[in-house]
Amino acid sequence: MTTSTLTWALAVSCALVVLLAVVAGRLLLSVRRLTREVAELDEAAHVAARTGMLSPQARRVALVINPTKLEAEVVIRLVHSTCSSTGLAAPVIFASEAEDAGRGAAREAVEQGADIVLAAGGDGTVRAVASVLNGTEVALGVIPLGTGNLFARNMGLPVQNLNSCVQEAIHGRGYTVDTVELELERAPGSEERESAVVEREISLVIAGGGLDAEVMGDTRDDLKERAGWLAYGEAGARHIMGARRNVTISLDGEEPTSHKVRSVLLANCGSLQAGMVLVPSAQFDDGYLDAVLFTPRHAWDWAKILAKTVTRFSAEIPVMTVRQSRRARITMEEPMPFQIDGDAVGDVLAVEAVTHHRSLIVNGVTGVTTLRNH
Repeated sequence: MTTSTLTWALAVSCALVVLLAVVAGRLLLSVRRLTREVAELDEAAHVAARTGMLSPQARRVALVINPTKLEAEVVIRLVHSTCSSTGLAAPVIFASEAEDAGRGAAREAVEQGADIVLAAGGDGTVRAVASVLNGTEVALGVIPLGTGNLFARNMGLPVQNLNSCVQEAIHGRGYTVDTVELELERAPGSEERESAVVEREISLVIAGGGLDAEVMGDTRDDLKERAGWLAYGEAGARHIMGARRNVTISLDGEEPTSHKVRSVLLANCGSLQAGMVLVPSAQFDDGYLDAVLFTPRHAWDWAKILAKTVTRFSAEIPVMTVRQSRRARITMEEPMPFQIDGDAVGDVLAVEAVTHHRSLIVNGVTGVTTLRNH
């Protein structure tokens, strides 16, 4: 990398950090306003009616919590007091584990008859619990304790106010949202495993390969503890000028097309931290995923992408292509790092993605109409 290229990369990264910090102040005011406004959810009336049929005494609440989070004990006390003050039975508490972000705990909660399962942690914990509740009558409640909390932000939840999040998670109106089912194809890892391996996951926010996965996998944990999501900027500065990779993509069964990309995303939601909207067309309840191809060649192209994101410029730009579909298949020429909702999941050879329309009930989705107007 030349000195001028490195300077460009650092300049873009620094500009991103400054702009995010400026927008963050506006986001706090917007979130507070959103928590006072619950949009009319006519299309989800059947969900609200179903929840309303249960008396407080009959509803059972379970909490799946990441015990490594600093505010874990605070959340447990808030959930207990909220249930007690509204006549609900004491919640059943499950702790996630390093090797299981919450799937096993969520299954056990459902088996014990929980009507609402709260996921307290980062996007990984939320995704793990959602993968079990997806397609069932059991509602998901989200209590954000992570670095990004992108799903909670896209749902309009008051991420800076734990007490409000607990109230919304337990007593908020149910709303059905889309999920994206992913099939990840990995290269064989040994002589005994000669064929490709297929793993199944779900995504609630954004999955992707290339730059975003490199950044998620290489962000320093100590910086995340001190700087929160701004720590991703440091990793981004180190990876932003990496080489583009060859991929083919097919949408809804159409003929595959070839592209040289730095990053390729599959978005169910479009908002990032600090109120920035990366993919304005991505909506969590429209039945579509948004395939996004980033094809920048140099720092100036990245500056265009940054400007489009910050200004919410609606027109397409050549280095950022967005296409909607219900199904997408991405095939990599060589193994590519991949991430799901902010969690790096290793290298993949191909990804098959299918949208499941309104397959997950989430409590406390606030400000839907307001979010659509931004």
